[in-house]
Amino acid sequence: MRKIAYLLTAGVVAVSATTLRAQQEPIFTHYFQNPVSINPAIAGTVRNLNLSLLSRLQWVGLEGAPKTFSLSAHMPWPEKRMGIGLNIMNDDTWPVSNTHISASYAYRLRLTDEITLSLGIKGGFTYYHASLTNLQINDPNDPEFTQNESRFYPNLGAGAYIYSGEFYAGLSLPRFLQTSFNKKFDKTLKSPLYLMGGYNLEISTSWVFMPSMLMGAMIGLPMSCDLTAQFLYQSKFYFGTHYRIGDALGIFFDMKVNEYLSFGYAFDFSLNKLSRINTGTHELMLSYAFAPKWKF
Repeated sequence: MRKIAYLLTAGVVAVSATTLRAQQEPIFTHYFQNPVSINPAIAGTVRNLNLSLLSRLQWVGLEGAPKTFSLSAHMPWPEKRMGIGLNIMNDDTWPVSNTHISASYAYRLRLTDEITLSLGIKGGFTYYHASLTNLQINDPNDPEFTQNESRFYPNLGAGAYIYSGEFYAGLSLPRFLQTSFNKKFDKTLKSPLYLMGGYNLEISTSWVFMPSMLMGAMIGLPMSCDLTAQFLYQSKFYFGTHYRIGDALGIFFDMKVNEYLSFGYAFDFSLNKLSRINTGTHELMLSYAFAPKWKF
C-alpha cells in the first residue's frame, strides 16, 4: 500500500479539488471553446474547420500543480450531414501525466427549419505515465519506486446535442470504459455523465447575453456544476464570469481579432482551502476558424 499512498500524497494537489468536481476529464474555464472533448456530437456543428488551442496553469505557486494543454479541431461535411473532430490533451499533475487522444464522428438530423439534433461517438486512447523514480522517498531502494510506470488504455464515448441559433443542450458520456491504470491496486478511471446547456439572448443590437452551464455526475462522488455568465459586445468582445460551485470563481475576456482569429484569457481563484497556498489559475485560449467552404 505504500506505493499508492505515496502517489496519493504526491498528487494531493489534484485530489483535494478534483474529487469535489467529480470529474476525471480535465475541464477548462473556456470549456465552450473545447466542446468536442466533452461531447463528440458537437463535431461539425460549425460552418468551417475550427481549431482551438487552450493552455491552463492551475493553482500557480503550488509545486506539482496541474498543467493542462489541449488542441482540438472539428469540421462539417454538410453534403452527408456529418461532422468529424480531433482532440489532443495533456494533463500533467506531478508525478502523473495523462495524454488523451481521440477522434469524433457525428451525424446531424434536421428536426425543424431551426432545430438540429446531432448524435456522436468518439474513440481513442490515453497514455498514462507516473515518474516514480524522481520521487524523494526515505528508502531509495524501495522496489515499488525503482522504475516508472507507463501504459496505454483505450477509450470510447458518445453524446447527443440539440441546437439552434438561440440555444443548445447536450448529454454525453466521454468515457464508457473503466480502465485500470494500476494493476496492483486496481485503480480505475471513470467518466461522469455530462449535461450542458446555453442560450443566446439578444439584449440590443450591440449586446448579447450568453449564459451557459456544465454539470457532471458520477457514482460515488459529489455532482459538479460550472455556471458561466457571458456577454458579447458588437459581435467582437466576449467577457464574463465563471463559477464552479464550491471550487472556484473566475473572470474571462475574449476578443475576435478578425473574422477568423480569436484569443482569450481567464483567471480563476480558489474558494476552498487551496486558496491559502496558491495565487490563482491562468488560462489562455487561441482559436482560428477557416473561411467557410460549405453552405448549410
